[in-house]
Amino acid sequence: MADVIHAWHPDVPLVQEVLHAQFEHHAYPSHTHDSWTVLLVDQGTVTYDLDRHEHQTTNSTVTLLPPQVPHDGRSATPDVPFRKRVLYLEPEWLSLSAVDAAAEAPTLFDPSVTSTVDQIHAALNDPADVLAAECGVLALRELVQPHLKSPVDIASGKPLARRLRHLLDDRLDETFTIAEAAAQSGFHDQSHLTRHFRRTLGTTPGVFAA
Repeated sequence: MADVIHAWHPDVPLVQEVLHAQFEHHAYPSHTHDSWTVLLVDQGTVTYDLDRHEHQTTNSTVTLLPPQVPHDGRSATPDVPFRKRVLYLEPEWLSLSAVDAAAEAPTLFDPSVTSTVDQIHAALNDPADVLAAECGVLALRELVQPHLKSPVDIASGKPLARRLRHLLDDRLDETFTIAEAAAQSGFHDQSHLTRHFRRTLGTTPGVFAA
């Protein structure tokens, strides 16, 4: 059986490349990406070393490999081919503060994550449903984030919206943009901050600051 590879660059925000492949004997040497690698193995099992620690894919789970962290890949059973689907997402898709957590625990045991990745690939079929794919990528980010909390974040017990509130209280006499506040509080962008702030405090950051 010949190896089968289909790779393309969809015109979808935050998506660098998509790869669908089936390999019978191929093994990847150690390498890095400048993107977040979202891996779904549909057939077979892949063993890989990530940052010098060995891992193995499992059925119906997503593997998240962080940017700039060395990894390789090979079939766990050399006589059985493996089939995979991969999303390569821009490095800004997640905060770089999540890299260490992803390197330590790259397997996401969450059926909703798996389902969302599957839906993204379905939307990326030719011709791609660009809007559905973009919404899926953003939804996937929200689902993945709780799996990538560092012990310090969990132990602090301070929700991000309340950290923002203290930041605003401390700097009421300064020129301070919501976008700068979002970045310093750990949010990805202003809209993410606003949604979380409203859910927690019942109003928007702008109204609260006023």
